[in-house]
Amino acid sequence: MTYFIYSLTGSLCSYFSCVNLLPNKLIFKKKFLIFLYIFTIAYFFNPILGQVCSFIISGGLLLLIFWFTKFDIFSLSCYLFGYLYSITFNYVGMWLAGYLLNMSMSELLSHSNLTIIFSIIYCIFCGITTKLLGWFIHAKLNISRYLKNRYMLKAIFIDLFLLVFFFVFNFSYGERLGYNYGVIALNGIMFLLLFVITSYLMYSIYQITVGEQAYKHRIIQYENLQLYTERLEHSYHTMRKFKHDHINILSTMSGFMYDNDMKSLMEYYGEKVLPLSHSFAESDTKLGALSNIRDTALKSLLSSKFIYAMEIGIQLEIELTENIEKVPMDSLDLSRIVGIFIDNAIEASLETEEKDLRFCMFYRENNLYLIIRNTSLPPALPISQLCTHGISTKGENRGVGLYNVSALLENYQQTEWNTTYEQPYFTQELILEEVV
Repeated sequence: MTYFIYSLTGSLCSYFSCVNLLPNKLIFKKKFLIFLYIFTIAYFFNPILGQVCSFIISGGLLLLIFWFTKFDIFSLSCYLFGYLYSITFNYVGMWLAGYLLNMSMSELLSHSNLTIIFSIIYCIFCGITTKLLGWFIHAKLNISRYLKNRYMLKAIFIDLFLLVFFFVFNFSYGERLGYNYGVIALNGIMFLLLFVITSYLMYSIYQITVGEQAYKHRIIQYENLQLYTERLEHSYHTMRKFKHDHINILSTMSGFMYDNDMKSLMEYYGEKVLPLSHSFAESDTKLGALSNIRDTALKSLLSSKFIYAMEIGIQLEIELTENIEKVPMDSLDLSRIVGIFIDNAIEASLETEEKDLRFCMFYRENNLYLIIRNTSLPPALPISQLCTHGISTKGENRGVGLYNVSALLENYQQTEWNTTYEQPYFTQELILEEVV
């Protein structure tokens, strides 16, 4: 019974450190296979193979995760980090238990009842803390959103793999190689320091990557602001030109009226005056509605996107009848989301005959509604699959836009995102709870 409990708690610790830190949840069947594999090796083969089981378990788990996550290096790195966490704090816990009980490590390990009690307590501790650690890494920091560089991920994986290997080697074979418990303890402290340093380096890489991405997005915002400023300057020069030509237009029209030449007057008005007024009002009147948005970054982004849409022949409608003072989302994140929506809308509408794009933004009660509606061909895939990474109706190496939107919105609990298609319109609706 003692051996069973010890094997069960040890298997659960390995299971928790593996599953709870993965970026994506596994289905029950895969979780069960992982636990069954760990427990089978630990319970049946440990009496025969001894400490070799540690290598078999860790190596087999790497292969299982590699298979279950479709060869995701980031998931493998998360598992290795969880394994290091489990081993490190297991050692720290045993050291604390020995210190409090005034017992050496060898005495503690030889006392079966104390070992079982420690195993059960540490199993509960490992299950709770790895769950919290997984939530912090993936939900709070959303680290997968920033670690996109495959070379960096490979470097992190290799570093963690080597650290795990030497960890297991030290604890599993130290005694067999003639190390006394003092040497093993010293090595454990050294590896504990290496684990802390590795954790610090990984967090530093995360912060640097976040800073670089924020800098890139600020550059994009600056470029959008430049386009917006250029558009304002263009409108100003157009207005000046219109004012300058206004007198000439009136003089010409008065000449026709003086000669009572109504036919020529109507032709002149239809061929010269009316097209000029339409071209002047078409873009400026529509874009003028963007002045109701107080967020400069969002306003400049929308201006640049809409100018491009009108230039390529898309019929644009903008509904902004009230001042948008408060935006209950980080300006950078909202600009990225809206930019993705509009890029997709422009690309889809170009494939249709109508080429229609409508943008609407308004408050309703305590919520801010943002709606983008465009003509589109019927989607080839179910709408529920469009947010999956790599899934797209546009061909290979596409399908990251809506996936990125989904990742960004995970940081905002008070949001609702609805995607619908009713022929011929594709609609993106984003509802943000207003900050009161």
